[in-house]
Amino acid sequence: PGTDEPPERIFERRFALSVLAGALDTMKEALHEAGRGRQFEVLSPFLSRDPAPGDYDAAAQSLGISTNAVAAAVLRLRREYRQYVRAEVAAGLADTSLVDEELRHLAQALS
Repeated sequence: PGTDEPPERIFERRFALSVLAGALDTMKEALHEAGRGRQFEVLSPFLSRDPAPGDYDAAAQSLGISTNAVAAAVLRLRREYRQYVRAEVAAGLADTSLVDEELRHLAQALS
C-alpha cells in the first residue's frame, strides 16, 4: 500500500535497516561501556550524514576538543561502525566467507 515497490524489495530494505540498527545498538552499548558514551552521542549523527556548516564546531565545543579532532573522531567512528555492521552480518551467516557478498546485497537493498 502506498508504493509500487514489490513486497520483496520492501522486505529487503527493512531487513537491511534492521541489520544497521542492530550494529548501531551494539556499538552504542560497547562505547558506553568503554567510557566513550558522550563522544558517541555527540558524533553518531555523522555516521549517516555529512556535517552542515558549523556542525563540527558545535561538536568540538560540546566535547571540549578541536574541530580537527572532531573530524578525526568521526572518521574513526565511521570505521568502527563498518566493523560492527560487518560483525552483525557475520553473526547471521553459517559461512562467514560470504560476508562481503552479503554486505553488497545490503547496500543494494538500501539504494
